[in-house]
Amino acid sequence: MKKLLFVLLGLTSLNVYAADPTYDATRGALQNNSALCQYGYNPNCASSRQHQRKQPTEIVNINVPSKYLAWAINPKTGISGGAMDMDSLEAAKRQAIKTCEQGGSNAPCVVAKWVRNGCLAVAQGRYKGKWKTFYGVDDLGRAEANALNQCHTTAGVTQCRITTPEGCALPKY
Repeated sequence: MKKLLFVLLGLTSLNVYAADPTYDATRGALQNNSALCQYGYNPNCASSRQHQRKQPTEIVNINVPSKYLAWAINPKTGISGGAMDMDSLEAAKRQAIKTCEQGGSNAPCVVAKWVRNGCLAVAQGRYKGKWKTFYGVDDLGRAEANALNQCHTTAGVTQCRITTPEGCALPKY
């Protein structure tokens, strides 16, 4: 058995030395197959790749209407309300004031912040015994962090917290 194993190992080592040291794997049968040009295996297809590169890229503009969000607040009572996904800024402001005023029982409300194609969150913090409001306007998933960051970085403000979670008015593609 040992002799057979010795002969087998000897033949294997001869096979390694018998391989052509000048063999180039990039020039094998698969690399020269024109059907594989699209995958970049055939170096002879460079002319077709260059032709493809010279073609200008077509820019497609998709006209998507903007969406608006507005936040209104009654400065005396602190009660607020908003409107999201409105087709115009005027409609968003009108709806936010209407929501805030609650049928006239909380009038008058004023628009405190509005956003076009973005997100809004509201944070509050204590400043000299009163609540101070901070509006975070940013991309999806970042508005709350933005509002809290504004609150935390304002000198003298404590007890920062999100009072209105992130709401977004984003175009629908």
